[in-house]
Amino acid sequence: MRSGVPAWPRLDSGQLDTSGDAFRMMSFISGIERLHALRDSLGVIVRAKLPIGRDGRNRPSLFPFCTATGRNAHAKSLFNAHAGMRSFMVAPENTTMVYLDWRAQEIGVAAARSGDQAWMRAYREGDVYYAFARDAGLTRDPDQKHWKDTNKDQRQRMKSLTLAINYGMSVPSLAKGIDRHPYIASTLIERHRRLYPRFWEWRETQVEQAMLNRRIESVFGWPLHLSTSPNKRTLYNFGAQANGAEMLRLATWRMCEAGIVPSMLVHDGILLEVRDAEQIKTAIDIMRAAGRDVCAGFEIDVEIDQLLKPGQRYRDKRDLARQMWDTIMDVLETVRAVPRRARS
Repeated sequence: MRSGVPAWPRLDSGQLDTSGDAFRMMSFISGIERLHALRDSLGVIVRAKLPIGRDGRNRPSLFPFCTATGRNAHAKSLFNAHAGMRSFMVAPENTTMVYLDWRAQEIGVAAARSGDQAWMRAYREGDVYYAFARDAGLTRDPDQKHWKDTNKDQRQRMKSLTLAINYGMSVPSLAKGIDRHPYIASTLIERHRRLYPRFWEWRETQVEQAMLNRRIESVFGWPLHLSTSPNKRTLYNFGAQANGAEMLRLATWRMCEAGIVPSMLVHDGILLEVRDAEQIKTAIDIMRAAGRDVCAGFEIDVEIDQLLKPGQRYRDKRDLARQMWDTIMDVLETVRAVPRRARS
């Protein structure tokens, strides 16, 4: 392609896919992550359509089952914007706020549903991206925590590479994205295929059956009916995303039954307001059980991403998110310091 930029994912309609998943998949392109952060933040600021009640709460719409894979499209929420914007959230007084998410949910689901023992073993080790880098001969570091802490760029590249492979990205596009010769890109894909052959077989079988039957469905029966020209990337990713969505809905229902009402659903995570540590433990147990039910007994681990005490502000762990929030606050302070007459 001209300018050396790899082909961007497209929707079934042919339009460019501007979802967060697409940006994350293409984040190995230099500058894309910052572009995504700026685009999302400007979108929230310009549209200014976040539903904020008189009590200061953001109540987004969930729109369950409205996407091709059955994911909830949580419209008009702070989680639609870049992670830096999430720092507008503050835990209410006398309430603890906790954000729980499934670790590498899509990869865990794909490994479990495909029955690929090697990939399931890699997932159980803790950092599946480290396992791929190690088994593919890209690192000799025996300590996955040390590798994660000292090789953040390589880990992000391995994460993007794994997503790209899951989406079925071609060798030329992947080569341009990682700025390497197509032979190297082809070698990495082939190493992934050899390391996790059962996953590749399962994924191809899923697509072939979907094309033959003109439909594909999740483990609990959420269907996707195929058009005359289906997007193959959607089919490649359906098994992981649709079953991840089933996991989220199942956990949410069970939490409500247990008297723990989620504040917000975020694809592979749940934001909660809880009374005590016991409710946090119950919520984690429910999420793990939902993972086992969707993944035929295989457990998808659950992590505490954020734990906010009453009055504490949400602060994303990623450097870019913190930089974005600090920039927003600096600009607001500058605007506040300018006399109103001068601003007009």
